[in-house]
Amino acid sequence: METQDKNQGHNWGNHPQQDVRFENELLKLKLQAERGASFYNVNEDLPPEIEAEFLKNIIRFEESFDNAKEITIYEKIGRPQFKTADLLTEEETENELKKVMDLLHSHNIELDVMGRYQSSVIYKFITEELFQEKTMEIDIPGYINAFIYEEFHLNHRLDIQDTAQQFFDQWFNKEFDESSTGFASQIVTSNGETFTREEIILKLAHCLESYHSFDDIRFAEPVISFEWNEEQVKGMGHAEGAFSYNASLENGESIHISGPFKLYMINEFGLWQIFYFVFPGFAW
Repeated sequence: METQDKNQGHNWGNHPQQDVRFENELLKLKLQAERGASFYNVNEDLPPEIEAEFLKNIIRFEESFDNAKEITIYEKIGRPQFKTADLLTEEETENELKKVMDLLHSHNIELDVMGRYQSSVIYKFITEELFQEKTMEIDIPGYINAFIYEEFHLNHRLDIQDTAQQFFDQWFNKEFDESSTGFASQIVTSNGETFTREEIILKLAHCLESYHSFDDIRFAEPVISFEWNEEQVKGMGHAEGAFSYNASLENGESIHISGPFKLYMINEFGLWQIFYFVFPGFAW
């Protein structure tokens, strides 16, 4: 009778990927137990070595965060000497702004500015406000402190323009659905009817079923205006202009559509949302 080696068929140590996967499961259990982490929709095609590096980076970040102290942005970039904004000429401000932006970038600090402002405005903001913002003293490759100027100083004109652009994109891409956030809870029409946000989204989606696609889309930058009540922290605004485009119908016919658009918005909860609109191609 032949005897079989008790290790035959197991090939212990001959499956490094299985070992890595096993270690990954242990790392996940560690993160779940110590950090309350959850893992969903794991891509089974993801190489275990890449997943391992990802999990280890998370653990390194969490441990670094635990041991880090809170410091100001100014301290993080080394307390550099800088010139006072009010004492600089326009040309000097542009040069100093470039220097300070490069310095922030070298310390993995990014400042995004969505609108257009004078260099003096941004330089003054950085040296008088951003420098005093608190952050954690963490130095991990790939870790970036990101700030947006408009989160400190609201730009209502830009926000209204973004809400209008969202409406345009959803119209021409036929993407109105329950995730559309640009509408107020109630929408009114010119004859005084009111619709809920859900009802108007359904109406828009139903209207767009008549169109197969759009091309030759033309429009000018919308004219934007608003009124803001600082005490009540709310406002009214609108964007208006004109559109011209061709629409292909489901039956293959192509029609030309043009006319004015008007998007009236309200801001009560920090977001500009449409409560009344007119748009060429949409009929109530």
